[in-house]
Amino acid sequence: MTTSLPGARPLLPPEGDPAGERPPDPTPALLLRTFVGVALAGVGGGLPAHTRRAVTTHGWLDDDDFAETFTLAQLTPGPNAVNLAAMIGARLAGGAGALAAVCGVLLPGLAAMMAVTLVTLSLPGGLPAWLQSALHGAACAALAIMLTAAWPVVRVGARVRGGPVLTALAFVALGVLRLDLLPVLVVLVGVGLALNWPRPERSA
Repeated sequence: MTTSLPGARPLLPPEGDPAGERPPDPTPALLLRTFVGVALAGVGGGLPAHTRRAVTTHGWLDDDDFAETFTLAQLTPGPNAVNLAAMIGARLAGGAGALAAVCGVLLPGLAAMMAVTLVTLSLPGGLPAWLQSALHGAACAALAIMLTAAWPVVRVGARVRGGPVLTALAFVALGVLRLDLLPVLVVLVGVGLALNWPRPERSA
C-alpha cells in the first residue's frame, strides 16, 4: 500500500513497471500536481475513475486500498470526488496532503466554470444548440468512466462475507423499489459490519 506516514506499509511498484522500482514519495506538491491532472482528465465526470488510475499508476494504492477509501468517501457527506481526494491525500501525506489533493481536484474545475460562465452570460440564449447536443453525447461516455471506478469496489465486495447478497439487496431497494437512501444505507451497512466484524480466533 501506500504512505510515508508512520506505520504505513511500503509503497507498491507502479503499475506496468517490470523493474519494480520504488514509486516517488507522495509529497503534498506531487499530490497537488497529480490531482490537478485528475481534474483536467475528468471532463464529463468520472473523477473517481481517474483518481484510481493516478494512484495505482504511481503505486501509492492497490485496488483493495482504493476500494476501502472509495467506500468511505461514498459514505461521508459531501461531494464524493472531493471526499475521495481528501481521504487519499490524508492517507498518503497527512493534513498537508489532504489540503493539496483537494485544492488540486477543485482548482481546474473552478477556473473552467468561471470561464464558461463568463462566456455563456455574454451569449444570448446561452450555449448554441450544437454545443448542447455535443455535451449530451459526451455524458454517455461518462457512464463507462464511472463504472471503472466502481469495479475495484465490486471485486472487493464479492470476496467479503455476504457481499454479493448485500449488493443485490441495495440494487433492488434503491434501483427497483426506489426506497429512501438513508434507511437502506443504515440497514445494509449495519448488516455488513455485523457479518464481517473481526472475531477473535479460538485457541487450539
